[in-house]
Amino acid sequence: MSSPALGQQTADRPPAGDGLTADDIARLLPHRYPFFLLDKVISVEPGVRAEAIKNITSSDPVLAGHFPGRMLYPGVLLVECVAQLAAVIYGSAAASRATGELVADVADRVGYLAEIKQAKFLRTVLPGDQVVIRAHTGPRMGSLMSVTGQASVGRDVVMTTRLVVTERNESE
Repeated sequence: MSSPALGQQTADRPPAGDGLTADDIARLLPHRYPFFLLDKVISVEPGVRAEAIKNITSSDPVLAGHFPGRMLYPGVLLVECVAQLAAVIYGSAAASRATGELVADVADRVGYLAEIKQAKFLRTVLPGDQVVIRAHTGPRMGSLMSVTGQASVGRDVVMTTRLVVTERNESE
């Protein structure tokens, strides 16, 4: 059985209610300001896929130095958004197994970005852009999980990536 395309909805996979707020995400991730990057999770299928929003504002401190005279959101931070969304995907699965809820204090399960297999940057991201981040998990090998992700602004895909992330297990 094949999986739906990245970001495609299916009748048996509705989005998670109203999504997850920044406070919900903070319970799933160990990241904090200034490296807490996701503003809202629109939908999540625990263990499988998710979609999130990242709002780019001119007040983001990273833009002060990237680049002087023309503010551009760094592509590497778009990749990190996908990695953080991957942590939401497996964190929500761990929370669901432990509590039956999508959100629980499982930030200690979040591992590391192990490999960036591919990243393509197709257009610049600027202040005022609302970026939709999508991630879909692939095959797992032990604590390693492959992730396919993309970032879009409006109808334009601005970045695609393939990553490997780690998940710490409950005994670590």
